[in-house]
Amino acid sequence: MIPVYQNSSELEKLAKNKFAIPQFLMMENAARSMADFILQKAAANAGPQNVVIACGKGNNGGDGYALARLLQDKLEITLLSFETPTAEEARAQYEMCQRLGIKILSAENPEDLKTFEKACKSADYIVDCLYGTGFHGELKSSAADIIKLMNKGKGIKIACDISSGLAFTADYTITMGCQKLSLFSDKAKAVSGEIILADLGISRRNFENQASTNIWLIEADDRKLPLRKNRAAHKGTYGHTAVLCGDKAGAAILSATAAINFGSGLTSLVKTSASDLNQFKISPALMISDSIPKKTTCLALGSGFSDFSDQAADLLTHWFENSPYPALVLDAGLLTSPKTPELLSKLNSFDQARIILTPHLAELSKLLENCGTSEYKVSALAENPELKIEAGLYLTKRFPHTTVIMKSANTFIASGDQTFIIADGVPSLAKGGSGDILAGMAAALLAQGYSAKDAAITAAEHHAQSARSLGEEAYNLSPEALISKINL
Repeated sequence: MIPVYQNSSELEKLAKNKFAIPQFLMMENAARSMADFILQKAAANAGPQNVVIACGKGNNGGDGYALARLLQDKLEITLLSFETPTAEEARAQYEMCQRLGIKILSAENPEDLKTFEKACKSADYIVDCLYGTGFHGELKSSAADIIKLMNKGKGIKIACDISSGLAFTADYTITMGCQKLSLFSDKAKAVSGEIILADLGISRRNFENQASTNIWLIEADDRKLPLRKNRAAHKGTYGHTAVLCGDKAGAAILSATAAINFGSGLTSLVKTSASDLNQFKISPALMISDSIPKKTTCLALGSGFSDFSDQAADLLTHWFENSPYPALVLDAGLLTSPKTPELLSKLNSFDQARIILTPHLAELSKLLENCGTSEYKVSALAENPELKIEAGLYLTKRFPHTTVIMKSANTFIASGDQTFIIADGVPSLAKGGSGDILAGMAAALLAQGYSAKDAAITAAEHHAQSARSLGEEAYNLSPEALISKINL
């Protein structure tokens, strides 16, 4: 897990005071990281190459001026000053470039802008150093125009620390010092490209250990996969997942199929009055029952339910009351029912309960509205990672035995007072049935005895990695293909 911080500038101030690392040196190391990256790329290509760098007035712009100085005589440089530097270190870097004879174009000069536009069209590398993580609000129209020129270029696009105003479409974002929460909004994911973490001249351990955080970025190695190492195991060792069927039974079948493929020892489809399984070809490995099997260790319901029927609620409540270690995954339509908050309060009264909710952002917004809070709109949740964290913490505080998987371009998991980010999801997952499969995977792990936190993290990360193995941009991902990739 990689720690993620809401306020990176505070860490830089602490580093300056604690380790006597001046801001100027941190700027120099940030520029060196970008220069090394570009030169490594350039070494793989023959012939002269050129780079365009656009600089703002703050320290992000200072990084750009330092980068130009480090690349002098190595690449052909087109350097644009969008505004006169105001930050002390940026002014110093600007002056060094001037004294070294590096030509600096001015965005206020129409002829210079024409030169910049022409350079963008032919540049091998285009570097955005206009604004950093401290930028808030709307871009000036003049800044937006500069970014449009850079976005039109065919070269490799690199953002310094973060895409300016989340408008520059980067192939790579080289972020400095630590992972920053602002990089993990849905909007940021669309424009950040591959995120590369560079240091500022001190080790990540020393830099990150200055402040605590409850936000963590999940990596593939953080998965606790249900590998079978017990040589004396039998099917009962790995639990029994029961998936309740609603009026759209196909979704429940996908969940159950995912569960059995992710280690559930036994998996049953439980019919309700709304379900009709006759139209489906069902794997013989799935058992079909009219009631919850006696030895069930986890229930999953919601996938394929248009309405939260009293029958489903009664089945669920009765099973919780009679199970010593009840586990539940609640998905899809049931999350938006006005009855859900009251039911969750009751289920969370059981001390041994392990509950996972798997809402996408529209379902999350509706669930929160039904809980009595209406400030969590879908667009705000997508654009503001702080708000997503706040929403998750609200739910885990109100329902203390519950972990929430908030599905989105970057999926956030709230468990206790911690938040975990799954950033490995890919566009190919934008397909009906993907969420049903995730619900089944999480249920399988709960059935096998995982904690709700570990089940949520492992299921969500493995779900993302499974889709990634089929191709990030694949348009033909199907639920069946995704299930086939669950097995390593």
